[in-house]
Amino acid sequence: MMKAVILAGGEGKRLRPYTISVAKPMVPILNKPILEYSINLLRSYGIRDILITTCYKSNTIKEYFGNGSRFNVNITYLEERKPLGTAGGVFLAKHLLEEPFLVLSGDAFTNIPIDQVIHFHQSKKAAMTLVSKEVPDPREYGICYTNQSRKLTGFTEKPSSWKGNEVNTGVYVIEPFLLQKYFRKGALDFSHDLIPSLLHNNEEVYVFKTNAYWRDIGNPEEYKRAREDLMRGQFAPETAPAAGKTETAVLDPFITRVQVACPKVKKPFVVAKLLETESVPFKDEQEFKIEHRDGGWTRIVSDPDRGFVIYSKADRRNLARELARYYGKKIKTWQKV
Repeated sequence: MMKAVILAGGEGKRLRPYTISVAKPMVPILNKPILEYSINLLRSYGIRDILITTCYKSNTIKEYFGNGSRFNVNITYLEERKPLGTAGGVFLAKHLLEEPFLVLSGDAFTNIPIDQVIHFHQSKKAAMTLVSKEVPDPREYGICYTNQSRKLTGFTEKPSSWKGNEVNTGVYVIEPFLLQKYFRKGALDFSHDLIPSLLHNNEEVYVFKTNAYWRDIGNPEEYKRAREDLMRGQFAPETAPAAGKTETAVLDPFITRVQVACPKVKKPFVVAKLLETESVPFKDEQEFKIEHRDGGWTRIVSDPDRGFVIYSKADRRNLARELARYYGKKIKTWQKV
């Protein structure tokens, strides 16, 4: 099976304050780093040899994942002393990438069907395959333009004006000869440097368009949306779809969401009461999970701007609502003490 490279060296300035103490891919969603979702996704498709580019706060990644054995994968770290862009570290590791390989952005929250992407790449005999997705607002991404055979004919990074909304997700399958042919030392970016060069030289670059879940966790707003998507059941992580099934996750009808306002000064007291009265494992002060004896769970998320968001799941819709309201009332009571 091919190797994968996860790009995890970015500083994540737009995602502050979450990235002040950890690398951007280590920001948690339901007590699990974003990077762990990516590793589990790769493993679910049989990819166990993983290279991770690191730079900013690299120790937070290495201390958590180690050599990967705890996650049933083999991890090699590509340490960058200074930022080398999205592609610079990959080019320096060309001696480790002698077969076609997959590239995945470390801040991507996705369940893209990797097996379908690889099959598409092989069927097109592509030098490089980009994975794309239609989004409502493409201004922060690179827009892909293709012909009828899905060959890339144009690419515009973060346009001020545009046509179309099919954007680059930062997921690629790459043939190793490109690392030799276009090699150069120093900072290098896939979108700004490599892809334009490939287009200029009419290389065989194709675009696989997906309907799978994908969200770029690049700023606090997208981060919050990703957490809420997972809570609502709109994202099914780590699942290689069975034959005949669609890529799109199904909304779980028995998850109820309740929002409770809470002044920031009262939040530490509410968190303390949660830890004390509900025996919640202390992992992340932003998210808590309470398992229910009769099945199901309640997750309570501390939202920096909106107090607390409560999600309850149960085998009956009415029970889910009752559980969410129950914890909502508790939080309101704790604020008044």
